[in-house]
Amino acid sequence: MKKLAIGIDIGGTRSKIGLVDLTAGQVLETQILPTETKNAARFEQAIGETIQTLKAKAAVLQADVLGIGIGVSSFVHADGLVDSTYGFIDFMEDYPLANIIQTEHALPCRIDNDARLVALGEAVYGRGQGFERVLVLTLGTGLGLGFVVNQQLDGKLPFAHMGGHMSIVQNGINCYCGKTGCLESLVSATGMLAAAERSNWPAQNPELPFTVESIFQASAAGNPEAIQLIDAFIEQLKTGISNYINLYAPNVIVLGGGVAKGLTPYLPRLLEADLLGPYKGYQTSITISKLEEQAGILGAAALFL
Repeated sequence: MKKLAIGIDIGGTRSKIGLVDLTAGQVLETQILPTETKNAARFEQAIGETIQTLKAKAAVLQADVLGIGIGVSSFVHADGLVDSTYGFIDFMEDYPLANIIQTEHALPCRIDNDARLVALGEAVYGRGQGFERVLVLTLGTGLGLGFVVNQQLDGKLPFAHMGGHMSIVQNGINCYCGKTGCLESLVSATGMLAAAERSNWPAQNPELPFTVESIFQASAAGNPEAIQLIDAFIEQLKTGISNYINLYAPNVIVLGGGVAKGLTPYLPRLLEADLLGPYKGYQTSITISKLEEQAGILGAAALFL
């Protein structure tokens, strides 16, 4: 009989919900819905209706659903209480999400930080397979960090979920966390577009869409302003990766999120080969996610492995 679980990746604008075959590492069905950010009852109804749909799908397959795993951008307590989403979902402040889902759907519910679950998905089913120590950086609207050792999350609680808020420059860029020059404020999609605005990119290139993808494409085509923006981005990300190497000593570093899609040509530049490593003979590699948007769904479901 198939071992199935439901994985939910709650984002600030979209929530991705999937029925996962845990043995095969396969998302059998995915539903994507707008994230309700203002009203708890509407949020619970939308998520609940999708869970019921996927439970019905499992019944057709004559398989039991072991549980519901959820990733959310927050610190999550051991009892499934969501600490805070820092304003991106208004009602998720000390919010007993696990208890709500378990009571409504009569299934175990396990919740963790979304970036940690992306890392778990990559370690179990993605580019981290076969590696003992897997570090995953999710470069999206913000910077998510997750670390997995032997296919297990590094610790029971997501104490390091603010790991993107590491000040690496003192350039006057204020981060929402209160610090200046955070890595997240520089190498996220938000950070790259903010840097482009500061350099007057939109006015100089009115014919191009103002997106991260267009900046990468313009750089590849030889646009000097885009090249300068990407070069600065790569140097900042390289500095952050060097710091994370000395904190975590990963055997592989996986880059995910929307920004990572443009980074393949730059991977050789992201590792400082001449720097002192965590131990003699230390080596690591860096790669791009192959799971992409399914990583969070798979990682959330993998809480039931």
